[in-house]
Amino acid sequence: MRKAIVHFLVGSAVVVMVFMGLWQLDRLDSKQKLNQEVEERTASALIPIQDAVDSSDPWSIGESLKFRRVTAEGQYRDEDSVLIRNRSLNGAPGYWLLTPLRISEDIAVVVNRGWIPLSAEDFSPKSLGKVTISGLMQETKGASGLQKSDPSGGVLKSLGRVDLQRYQEQLSYGIYPVYLQLEFQQPENEEQGIPLKLERPNFDDGPHLNYAVQWFSFAAVFSIGYPVVLWRNRKKLGGKKRHSEIPIDYL
Repeated sequence: MRKAIVHFLVGSAVVVMVFMGLWQLDRLDSKQKLNQEVEERTASALIPIQDAVDSSDPWSIGESLKFRRVTAEGQYRDEDSVLIRNRSLNGAPGYWLLTPLRISEDIAVVVNRGWIPLSAEDFSPKSLGKVTISGLMQETKGASGLQKSDPSGGVLKSLGRVDLQRYQEQLSYGIYPVYLQLEFQQPENEEQGIPLKLERPNFDDGPHLNYAVQWFSFAAVFSIGYPVVLWRNRKKLGGKKRHSEIPIDYL
């Protein structure tokens, strides 16, 4: 009975390891498909944001538009800027600076202008007048799970995440249901040195292939090693038994 339980446990462990390896391969396939889709979006021709999304679209539309490159033209509303807390750059703590770009009297697109250090919390960008920008569309992020939501009501100077719905509450004009990660701006604002534009995310395949190889290797070790151990133990026990059966008279 004891041997049967051990056999069952080892067999179950091998099955689990194979399953984990297949799961990692499935995640790798999903990651590669997503990366290909994102690369196609970032390589697509620039179009005006008005042609890509409508201000009346639901907040959830950003998920299907992420990393699509668009252009916009307007004037920054610096007085309506907010900071996104807990954002680091090369290990240094800081903020993201978000500012609405007023495209018309009624509508604006929120622009992530880049990173600023903690010491620049009171940073005020130099007024540039009318600007032309291009950037990657990104989706709004509300609180999820155990995350604490930002207080509702009033005008906040900082947010825990890019929550466009909460941001909209403190603006007197509408905003698009996506925001732009700034890539290009004309005229530039290089005199002040900050904010520093964010780099494009690194779309690699991740560690899934390595994890899959590890799980399959563990499964192979158990599948081959366990029978070998059983065979060696059985051979060892068989040798002792034959030795014990030698007649005393023969000795």
